[in-house]
This record gives sequence, structure tokens and C-alpha cells, in this order.
Amino acid sequence: MNVLLAHPGTQYSHQLARQLEQHGLLAAFHTGLAVAADGLAGRACDWLPPRLRRRVANRRIEGVPAARLRLYPECELKALFHLREVGKDETIIHERNQRFQEAIPQGDLASADVVVGFDTSSWILAERCEKVGVPLVLDQSIAHPDSKIGIYARVRAAYPDWSGDVQPRLPAVRVAEQIEHERARLIVAASTFTQRSLLEHGVPAARIQINPYGVDSAQFTAKPAPSSGPLRFVFVGAVTARKGVPLLLEVWEQLRPRDAELWIVGPVADSVRRLLPDQPGLRVLGSVPHREVAGLLRQCDVFVFPSYFEGFGLVILEAMACGLPVITTTATAGPDVDPACEASWIMEPGDKDTLLAVMDRCLSRPAAARERGKAARCLAERNSWAAYGKRWVDILTGLRN
Repeated sequence: MNVLLAHPGTQYSHQLARQLEQHGLLAAFHTGLAVAADGLAGRACDWLPPRLRRRVANRRIEGVPAARLRLYPECELKALFHLREVGKDETIIHERNQRFQEAIPQGDLASADVVVGFDTSSWILAERCEKVGVPLVLDQSIAHPDSKIGIYARVRAAYPDWSGDVQPRLPAVRVAEQIEHERARLIVAASTFTQRSLLEHGVPAARIQINPYGVDSAQFTAKPAPSSGPLRFVFVGAVTARKGVPLLLEVWEQLRPRDAELWIVGPVADSVRRLLPDQPGLRVLGSVPHREVAGLLRQCDVFVFPSYFEGFGLVILEAMACGLPVITTTATAGPDVDPACEASWIMEPGDKDTLLAVMDRCLSRPAAARERGKAARCLAERNSWAAYGKRWVDILTGLRN
């Protein structure tokens, strides 16, 4: 079987490319801007100054030969240039995704046995695949866009000053997603939360399969022994209302622990930075390269991720692999990764009382909270990228039946 994989950006698509390559299924990985670790450019990156090396780290792909890469750098560079000028803009990303899909040669699509695309960047691919009789499998990275309408309205009402990231979908993007859902042969969702949202909005159950993401347990390793100092909570992700950050800050203000810390790690927009309070124990570290996240997680004790709306929340597994128990919500993959709540506390999105109670319990029993991290590491080890890849192989080969 020859699989054409197409993703204009980064995210986790390179992990799928690597797994397909290991199983001998990858015909080509079409993407915007990437560097194969085994190629000349990849080896040249090793000689860059540390500052530049960190900037290209998320574009460097291990395990995918340079000969399998099909790059469209002009699409990505043009989008990056405009985003730097105006900031986050859904129109710029939508136009990039359109140019990327149009640039893939029709002959490459026709010669594939199956094309795997990603949500919001596959509506044109779906139509082009239909013309040549090749099935498109859609990787649905986040829950159905219509499911968030009510959730976002609730968040805007609770935190009006944070409302910039909880706006409705651009109409053109919503139309594109509708085409993807209607024309994809199969939709692969990473969590039951995403699956449920698709079912609620008319996608037939027979066209949805669940395949949770994996984690690199060699990169994200547990610290040798539990720390004995002040209990340290950590959040990693975009510092936005959708991720539950204002709720977390409210709880931290109410707790006001004397001997604990809360680290906030992730990109902070200028409009949000002024909203961040000066609270005891609160440290806002800002954006860090993905390769440095594991080191920060290992310095902490409990991971807090009170998101209102996700597709999975890959950082949950990354924190577990570092030996951290997790406080998260039903709007993430928490219930899929840890259905028995051996290493996590799972609450409904926006449940301030439960978040407060759980964090207070961790503060009053820090040794018990840290001990729960051992179960977290065991759960993460069972959720490897290799297991994720094997499930993808089963899904793709099942299309023949």
C-alpha cells in the first residue's frame, strides 16, 4: 500500500510520517517546510548556533528519508511572514492551506492507494481524490467546530477580557470543514470527546475510528526521585481562555498557598500578558521550544490542564511520561488515557470548585500527589508512538475490506 500524507504545517504529522515509513507504507510526506535529519540540511542544522538550532528544531524530522519529503516552503514562509506582521489570523492560515492543497501534483494523488490529510487543510484534497478514485482519510485533530459554539459563548461570558481566542470559526473555514466531513472515506479522531462531537453533528459512526496519540518516552523521561521541596504545579500550552488559564489563575488566587508554585509555560499574546496577575508563587515562563518542555516538566510535581475544548491535548501524555499526575477535563483525552483515574483527576470543563478542591488536596498531601506520578509514567509507556503507528496500519489496511 502506498500512502500519501499531506500536512502544511507541523503539529504531530511527522510522527505519523515516521510510523508509516517504518511500516513500509509511506509513499511521500507532503508538507510546507521541513528538514530530514538524514539529509544535508539536517546535518547542517547540527552546526548552527544554539539559538538558531532551537528555532528549527520543530522542523527537523527524524526517521523520514529526505527522498520521501515533498516540500512547499513558499506556502509556509509567506504565511509566517504575514503572521509575524499581523499576529494570529485564521484567514492567513486558511489561505496557506488552500495554496498547499492546490500545489500537490495530481499525478501524486492518482498514484497513491490512500491519501491521509488533516482537518482544515483537506477540503480541496477530498474533491481532487474523488476525481481519481483515491480514498481520503481525514485526521481530525480537534472536536467538531459546531460543538464549541456554546462552549465558547460560555467562556466569553465568564472571561470577556480573554475572549480573543474564543471567537466563531471563519465562515470559509467552516464550509471547508463541512466538505471534509462529507467527503472523507474515514475520519480518525484522537479521543472519545472528538468522536462524540462528530456524532452529535451528523457524522455516521461507521465513518469514525479512534486512535489516541502517543508519546516519546525516551525524550520525556521521569525524574529520578520525587522532589521534596515546595509543591510545584505546571501548565503547558497556549495561554488562552480555551485552555482554561483564567480559571486556573482564579483558583490560584483563591488558594494563595504559602509554600507552592504555579508555572505557566506557553506562548502569551500581548493582549493577554497585561491580564496576568502578580500572584505569590506564580511564574509565567512564556514560550519555550518543544525540546525543552521535558526538562521543565521534570522540575514540577503536578500538571494542570483545565481546557474547555480539545481534540486530545498531547501535553497530557508528555507530562505523564515525565512522572507527573494530571488534573484535566472531560474535554481532553484524559478519560481515554486514564479511564480508571489512576494517575489523574478529571473534571468537567469550567468546574472551578472541583479544580480548587483537587489542587488543595495536592497541597495538603504533596507526598501522595507525587506518588501518583509513578502510575502516570506507567500509563504513558503504554501509549507509545509505535502503538499509535500500528493502529494506523490496521486502519489503513482495513480500507481494503
